Amino acid sequence: MKFFKARVLLWPLLLITVLVVAGTGAAFAFGGLNALALSSLFTSTSNERDSQVIQSVTRVQEVALLSLHIEGVDRHESNGEIFGVAIPASEKTTLVQYKLDAKLGIDGSQVKIEPTGPDSFRVTIPQFIGIGFDDPVFEDPLENNNALSWLAAPAVQTRMINNILSDENKQKYITQNAAALKEQAKVFYSGIIASVDPEITIDFEFAG
Repeated sequence: MKFFKARVLLWPLLLITVLVVAGTGAAFAFGGLNALALSSLFTSTSNERDSQVIQSVTRVQEVALLSLHIEGVDRHESNGEIFGVAIPASEKTTLVQYKLDAKLGIDGSQVKIEPTGPDSFRVTIPQFIGIGFDDPVFEDPLENNNALSWLAAPAVQTRMINNILSDENKQKYITQNAAALKEQAKVFYSGIIASVDPEITIDFEFAG
């Protein structure tokens, strides 16, 4: 009787155990499926969007008169210091080799063409400007380091590039090529006016 009672009492325990195991397996299976579903949901392709609004449009009449092909090397030097005194053997030299085309010209909207007689005109040319740079190429920087050069501040390549493309350099190119710019401006506007009337006399006046 005791054995029979023990068998009868074991059935609920076995049944509960089976249900728990089955439930646990189902939970794992369901959780795994959910994980796969979530994984497939969140690994879908993504994209980025850049929204821009044009606030204004400005008409420009830049006239390129010269294009200069320039090749050079920009040099940056630095050294470590202690209390404002340079540390010996701490010099660092960085070189960036570059080539580009510098375009020089004028703002065509500022050119004035005025009659000075029945068959003569005066053309007033504004100051020359640097229009921009075409096809700039910058090589990887080269460094020349001394024994203690790690104490010196490293060169910033973007700053070196900005220096190469600076307005100061544009003005230098204009000054160096002022005569050629004036000559090209005369050729350009003389050709336009001569196409209308080749008998017209033209006098040029340059700003600055």
